[in-house]
Amino acid sequence: MMLLTRLGLKEWPEADARRYLGDVDRVYLTYACDELLRRQSASGGSVSALLIHLLETGQVDGALVLTLEVEGGRVRPKFVIARDRQQVMSAQGSKYVTVHFAAHAMPLIRAFEGRLAVVALPCDAKLLHRARQRETELNEKIRLVITLVCGHNSEPELTDAVVRKIGGDHGPLKCYHYRSGHWRGQLTAAFSDGTVIRKPFNTFSVYRNLYFFTQRKCHHCHDHFGYYCDISAGDIWSLKMKHDPIKHTALLARTAAGIRAIEAAVAEQALAARPGTEREILDGQSRTAPFHYNVTVRKRVGKVFGDRFKDPVHARVRLPEYLVALMALGNQKLSRTKLGRKLILATPKPILKAYLYFFKILELI
Repeated sequence: MMLLTRLGLKEWPEADARRYLGDVDRVYLTYACDELLRRQSASGGSVSALLIHLLETGQVDGALVLTLEVEGGRVRPKFVIARDRQQVMSAQGSKYVTVHFAAHAMPLIRAFEGRLAVVALPCDAKLLHRARQRETELNEKIRLVITLVCGHNSEPELTDAVVRKIGGDHGPLKCYHYRSGHWRGQLTAAFSDGTVIRKPFNTFSVYRNLYFFTQRKCHHCHDHFGYYCDISAGDIWSLKMKHDPIKHTALLARTAAGIRAIEAAVAEQALAARPGTEREILDGQSRTAPFHYNVTVRKRVGKVFGDRFKDPVHARVRLPEYLVALMALGNQKLSRTKLGRKLILATPKPILKAYLYFFKILELI
């Protein structure tokens, strides 16, 4: 771990920081003042606190959020427009599963009558941004866009496989949460016989972080922090935050609307905040942000697997990055074959963890 800590102390030249983060006006390190919001969240509850403040102060009439439903024992995402505190709270927590924003979220947004806040992944915020440029009515309707920092997303088959592994003979799944609690957090699954199973989040994330079952489109994306929004929100994975009794959320304000929303929530004690730095944000994302941005290396390595990539970044590529890309793309390909899935899910967890540590070291070099 000390090796990983030392390797993680990177230098962040201003040009690199600007490429990775995009245009950022102010950085805030925040958490919800409401302890209940924090307890049920994956991070500091700040996004929920912001949305609730916007709704309860009449700044918006609704907030597009993502919830989880269990259908036939399988976890599936569902976009809804929350109108009050309880509906926002029902959407708390991270969701590491494929969504179809254009097909499922955009019709809700267009049909909604009133002012709207939207929470979206970076790729979906970009889609929304383009639609707003074309449609005046849509643009006027949306008052705030919050993007969630995203390394990549996972196909639903991964969630289904993890549920099967931990569920045993407890019957069909009834309720599921990917992650809540301090630092890495816990996964929670409730089954029809009344059994509630809590596991460390790495029960799921060990597969995710090795890029097994990754959505194909994620390898083509370079937008880690969410450029097309008013506020980017994400975890702060720096070791100095691990021992803070309250988990924080990083908020990157990109527009005047974003700054106003944060400052108003702080002034009315919905949100606690202190100024942060771009260095703190990058230190907390020192592994995933550079690799996510570097589509160039995936374009080059993708030829090995017959994949074609457009390269919008034309980044410099170092030898360790070739190895990381080879592993990430190879793992994703392997998980798309029947035999590969069997091998992955049958691999003992200690071996997977050792493989993941090696992968992380390569990312940090």
